[in-house]
Amino acid sequence: MTLKSFHVVFISCSSALSFLFGVWILGNPEFTGAPRLIAAIAAFAVGLGLIGYESWFLRYSRRHQ
Repeated sequence: MTLKSFHVVFISCSSALSFLFGVWILGNPEFTGAPRLIAAIAAFAVGLGLIGYESWFLRYSRRHQ
């Protein structure tokens, strides 16, 4: 496994974990109120940011081979 493919797999797993955390925090009745929504929004924002970063990384790595 090359460093590039490891990087892609790691970022993909991190993004999926971030979205799963957001879903978990929204579905957990133990947490309520504003902290719950802030944590979920932050998790989804991080997931979207990681998807954007991975897209940028793939385009960058194809241009600079």
